[in-house]
Amino acid sequence: MRIYSRYLLKEMLAVFLLSLLALLSVYLLVDFFSKVDNALENHAGMLPLVMFLANQIPFVLGKFIPLALLLATMLALGGMAQHNEIVAFQAGGLSLLRLARPMVGAGLVLALLTFLINNYIVPVTSLKADHIKDVTIRGDKEDNLYNLKSLWYLSGDAVYFFEDLDPARKTIAKALIYRFAKDRRLSQRFDIEGLVYHPEDKKWIGERVRITAFRFRDGFTDVVGVDQEKNLELAINETFQDFMVPRKDPDRMSLRELRSYIGKAKNAGLSYMEYTVEIFNRMLFPFSCPLMVLLAIPFSLAARRHGGAARGVAISLGLGFSFWVTLSLSLALGQGKILGPLPAAILPYILYTGLALFMFRQKIG
Repeated sequence: MRIYSRYLLKEMLAVFLLSLLALLSVYLLVDFFSKVDNALENHAGMLPLVMFLANQIPFVLGKFIPLALLLATMLALGGMAQHNEIVAFQAGGLSLLRLARPMVGAGLVLALLTFLINNYIVPVTSLKADHIKDVTIRGDKEDNLYNLKSLWYLSGDAVYFFEDLDPARKTIAKALIYRFAKDRRLSQRFDIEGLVYHPEDKKWIGERVRITAFRFRDGFTDVVGVDQEKNLELAINETFQDFMVPRKDPDRMSLRELRSYIGKAKNAGLSYMEYTVEIFNRMLFPFSCPLMVLLAIPFSLAARRHGGAARGVAISLGLGFSFWVTLSLSLALGQGKILGPLPAAILPYILYTGLALFMFRQKIG
């Protein structure tokens, strides 16, 4: 690595760590004061609050690394420009593009780190943080963490839909069970009023069951029989606890969980657009790290003559805020099916990459 690259990276990464620490501290401090009243009211003590904040750290890092990079690049280069170091580099034959390479390279390394944090650490720690916040700090019931009102569940050749699950009595008020043949054609549908699980012998009993049989013939699925049964034992391999599925937002899932959910949702006929958009967002978000570096470089040089560090911070926060707003709006359009999943996730990156390249061209020209 060349001397100028080491010097640039040293200046940028030192400010990056300070910026990230400052952003992390502000976020956790605000979070602490917003939750401390609940902790005191429910006599939870300070330990759960500390554990909650500790589990929030990966989430904050995963979101704020790009913004910290933007601040670091802006402040480091702005300070160097104030002391005419950039002019000295250019006088020595180093173009703006060559100066940008090591910093963009650092952005790519941090992009990989951001991806690993958001995909492998955040889903686990955020669920723990949610549990501590809801149950220990706020005093909510454990059952509130699960989908007890309505639930779709896919298992093997069957798709289940349940309404009003009661964990205490191990009962389900209403249930639909769709069973499929080996060719994935619908073969049976069970409409159940009152589904009861008996844990001692691991049996499911349907109090009132209507069984509709189907047959696929000549391109159509026809009903071939309807039966009514009472207190019918049903062949369900899962226990009641298996259906206690925690409520998970898309950003609380790993990529594997998102893909698995989408596969189940397709088979069950459920909407999965929000989860598809999240997959593309999860894959593209790390690229905001080098993008923030590219944005900061021309703006930092422009700010050196007009206000110095204070202007650099203001521009950084303004750029970062505008990018997150644009990204959030675009993702919302994707979730609303106004844009496709990929266009919704990639559009902000195209816009801001174009802005960065335009500013670079202005500076080089």
